[in-house]
Amino acid sequence: MAHLNYYLDLCADAYIVNSNAVLLHLHKKYGIWVSPGGHIDAGEDVNEAVLREVWEEVGLKVELVGPAGWKKSDTNEYLDLVPPVFINRHSINDTHEHSSLIFVAKSEVRDINPQAEEDKGVECRWVTQEELDELQRTDPRLRPEVYRYASVALQMLSN
Repeated sequence: MAHLNYYLDLCADAYIVNSNAVLLHLHKKYGIWVSPGGHIDAGEDVNEAVLREVWEEVGLKVELVGPAGWKKSDTNEYLDLVPPVFINRHSINDTHEHSSLIFVAKSEVRDINPQAEEDKGVECRWVTQEELDELQRTDPRLRPEVYRYASVALQMLSN
């Protein structure tokens, strides 16, 4: 979904891990390494939004993983959602900000197949912690917060 023309939009992002590697993709507009994610659409809960964004951007069906110690406990009245591992707020430009709920997810496969036309051809990379460390040292397109979130995701799901 496009920006809603509010000062602050809510977003959901997922750091996806498969076999000790985390998925990064190069944001086509800003030229920085990020995780799949985007705006939460009207009527979606945050889990639905992040799963949809991952599917649209990279074509993966993933399983969300809650923070350490979290256990799903649905009742007749409440459906537990998987909570994010991080939440941040960041500026997009002088008149617009995002508040992002950052999830960790696991995937059984690494086949990238974007479903949204605008995401086809976007550079994606599966990186191990060692490769992430190297990117941090050598590639200014990897922001410190992305490095931190990706490292935590790898730590949470290391074999």
